[in-house]
Amino acid sequence: MSEQNQQTVRDNNYGIKLRYRGRIPQVGIYLGKLLRMFIYQSDWKVLPMSALIALLVSMVVRPGFFLSMEGTLKGAFSLVCVGIWNGCFNSIQVICRERGIIKREHRAGMHVTSYIGAHMIYQALLCLAQTGLTLYIFKLMNVQFPDKGMFTRWMIADIGITLFLISYASDMLSLFVSAVVHNTTTAMTVMPFVLIFQLVFSGGIFDLPAWSESLSQFTISNYGLKCVCAQADYNSSPSTLAWKALSRLKNQEINANITLGQALDLLTDTNNQFVSEIRSREINAQYSLGEIWSFVKSSGSYAELRERQIDTQTDVRSLITTLQTNEGLAELRQKDILGVCTVGEVFDLLGQVCEEAGLMDKQLGSVFTVGQLLDALQTDTVMAVLKDVQVGGRTTVGELVDRIAANPDVQKSRDEGIQIHLTVGKIFEMIGEQELSDLVQKKVAEVSRVPAYDKTEENILFYWGRFGMFIVVFALMAVIALEFIDRDKR
Repeated sequence: MSEQNQQTVRDNNYGIKLRYRGRIPQVGIYLGKLLRMFIYQSDWKVLPMSALIALLVSMVVRPGFFLSMEGTLKGAFSLVCVGIWNGCFNSIQVICRERGIIKREHRAGMHVTSYIGAHMIYQALLCLAQTGLTLYIFKLMNVQFPDKGMFTRWMIADIGITLFLISYASDMLSLFVSAVVHNTTTAMTVMPFVLIFQLVFSGGIFDLPAWSESLSQFTISNYGLKCVCAQADYNSSPSTLAWKALSRLKNQEINANITLGQALDLLTDTNNQFVSEIRSREINAQYSLGEIWSFVKSSGSYAELRERQIDTQTDVRSLITTLQTNEGLAELRQKDILGVCTVGEVFDLLGQVCEEAGLMDKQLGSVFTVGQLLDALQTDTVMAVLKDVQVGGRTTVGELVDRIAANPDVQKSRDEGIQIHLTVGKIFEMIGEQELSDLVQKKVAEVSRVPAYDKTEENILFYWGRFGMFIVVFALMAVIALEFIDRDKR
């Protein structure tokens, strides 16, 4: 080669170095190179792959996402997996596949910081496109996002910011791995371990032993799961898992022997929160006169009343007035009959019946019992006519149970055994299946609350800040790893 040509080459080389000596112009050069690789080396294939992943995941999480605790946790974990998967496979091979080229360019004066800076811009655009595509697929599959977000007008936009940050942080993690390893085979061998570490130590799905809980603080998935659950308001959602398990037992038969006293003690235990909830339920305590009369006749108090002797010459009106107002009978009038009514209420009912039957002026003998009086008044016949008349009102389960438990006849029978033979479904019907379902879901949700999942601006901003820290740290580590590329002997 002539001396003039050699000088031209030296001048040209020198001119190139002068022209692209700055780091910012070199970012533009590398960015153009990456965009050409996106088009001509089929790097665009990551977009349809992310759409396919989003389609598969959305079909699984659609039924319960944002609707229940379990559905939200499953949906959040799946969304985090999508973000980590997209981010990791975007950049796991981008550096190691052209390691030799990067080494030569570095020796020729190209800056590693410009190279990584270009990748950060390119990968951010790629993650942004994947995030938009993923959320679009979720929307097409009718995943029901809440309407209003905390930081934007739409919840889907808030979730989009989180998904982008998860993908981008994962992208920078893989970029660092790609800068450390020397070939694509090693990169793809390391990749599964990176994914497994991220997903297993997410801290929300798997119960971690105490010694390993601190490891979850170094995973993108941990903060991703917490952030999505907080945005989805996990702690305010009902828990359906326990109720679904109970519902499967509807046909399970229950056979047991307990005493009446044990049953009453359980139903009157106000320290039991579940029992207290049931006791506070209002019920319509309306009965017919026929039902009340059957209760009265079957009670020991009624049998005792029939034996009471009356020694007087009087008519029915005077006798009933005496039964209703006599001070000596005050204690008897207050006596409860099986939690349904008091003896005094029976006296009042008897007066109404006699008034309607025109028996109030009938004369009675001098010595007789209350039972004889009731027989003379043909009470059974009158009650048979009036048996469908409704009386009573609203009360609570607790009030009704307490009235029954306080009845002397019931107390005398506390040691009597009760044979229980029914199904779990029948118990649900007696308590009220919908009310029981709401109660179980509410109580399980209360004990399942996770403070890290509270829907607060402080929590979400903290998690977003962590993603930003991961992005910066992994990018700096990639720069440091490539700065030593000249020492690579391969």
